[in-house]
Amino acid sequence: MSFLRKFTAGLVVAAGLMAPASANAVELQQVGSFDRPSYVTSDPGHPNRLFVIEQAGRIQLLEDGNTTTFLDIQPLVHALGQTGDYGLLSMAFSPSYATNHLFYVLYSNVDGDWEIDEFSANNDSADPASRRMVLSVTYPPTGEVVPEYHYGGQLQFGPDGYLYASTGDGGPQGDPNGNAQNLGALLGKILRIDPQGSAPGEYTVPATNPFANTAGCADGCDEIWSYGLRNPWRFSFDRLTGDLTIGDVGWNTWEEVDFETGPDHGRGDNFGWNCREGANPGPGESTPVCADRVGSFTEPVFEYPHVLDVNGSCSDPATPRIAGSIIGGYVVRDRALADLYGRYLYADFCSGGLRSLELGLPMASGDRSEGLSVPRVTSFGEDADCRIYVASFYGPVYRLTEPAGGKVVGCPPPDTSIDTRPLTLDMGAENQALGKRLTFFATTSLDSTLLATGKAIQHTTKELASNQTTKVEVKLTRGKRKQIQNRLDKRGKAKVKLIATATDHSGATATDSIKVKLKD
Repeated sequence: MSFLRKFTAGLVVAAGLMAPASANAVELQQVGSFDRPSYVTSDPGHPNRLFVIEQAGRIQLLEDGNTTTFLDIQPLVHALGQTGDYGLLSMAFSPSYATNHLFYVLYSNVDGDWEIDEFSANNDSADPASRRMVLSVTYPPTGEVVPEYHYGGQLQFGPDGYLYASTGDGGPQGDPNGNAQNLGALLGKILRIDPQGSAPGEYTVPATNPFANTAGCADGCDEIWSYGLRNPWRFSFDRLTGDLTIGDVGWNTWEEVDFETGPDHGRGDNFGWNCREGANPGPGESTPVCADRVGSFTEPVFEYPHVLDVNGSCSDPATPRIAGSIIGGYVVRDRALADLYGRYLYADFCSGGLRSLELGLPMASGDRSEGLSVPRVTSFGEDADCRIYVASFYGPVYRLTEPAGGKVVGCPPPDTSIDTRPLTLDMGAENQALGKRLTFFATTSLDSTLLATGKAIQHTTKELASNQTTKVEVKLTRGKRKQIQNRLDKRGKAKVKLIATATDHSGATATDSIKVKLKD
């Protein structure tokens, strides 16, 4: 079932994790009302320019109390966007938006497939004609009368400058096709790419992706960052630490929160679906692939159960309950929200109650109610000042505020423990015989793209992982190869000069050069 899957249950949380309810230290301030808002974010350089994504295919710009349409792509969006977790689902601004004016959207297209597009903005609007398709993932027919595709739907640039995006398992219920565990498919995953390009379908796979260049991977693998997810409707990065937190919508019984720390934040992790549902046996438990992977799953740090009502639907919005589609939120870094600062905020689509917990490994703790409720929560949002928003399917968008007001506002200063070393490049080469190609080795301090140039070679690019020595081969031009052979025939030795420039995702560059010694 989709994130709009309707369940009901009594108030239950994972055993041992319940904490006293917050003394209602935060309030909800309505900032506007929209048509089925599905996500909220801001211009990275202007936190008061708020962008609200409407499920039917529009993005609204809210600034100084005025709302205007920033982008309208309704003709591109799946018609069922009005009834489930279809439609326009998320957007992300390029880290260089101030200069390149590019942003990206994720939606279910008219064919029912999952798609990321790039658009270019011009001040307060974006032209639909500027669209460039970046990545599309085919969603196979489910055979269900009302198909439950599970689109995932989050799009966000990570602290490393790459674009992360979530996909659902593709349905039908229980993932009987095993998509989430299949490394040859992009369903039930978090993907990581560099979306820059000029032609439709053009993007780059970072060399540090865990399955990059995996042998035998015809369609998938390279783009995968994490897998084993059912419907990761919302995930987020901690603005202070870069840690990754995922709210994965459950199936029959369990909703879960997954959490990974450090610079690798989930790299190559298998979160278990459909072998597992939360930390419990899943519908695919007895399949061979699940049996082979027992013991390798990354368990959730928090889960809570839900119970179906007789109609398989949410009960009346006024009825207190917490079940059954988790809406993942953010680690709160708005320093004005002193009581919530550093806690992970989340909700449930059915219950609407806002809750928070303290993330940690191996388990989270201190789950508590914040004493606030928003009917049919669809998403949280965070602006460039770390202020937190919450959207309701019924239209209102709220900002979380603290009645007394915090002593300081905005995001915390950068974490000085995070690596801020400058980009460096070191090249080296062994003596080698003359052939069609030359070989050298390159090492950079940060993930980067290498461009090798020289009068004798064809220009070559190569993705480099930080602090790893990478072998690079460049092709000699035919004319230059003849000249070098003549020199070898006369002198018995020759040299070829190579120049290379590494560029990281902040735009920083480093250059080095070497002379490769050749012999007969």
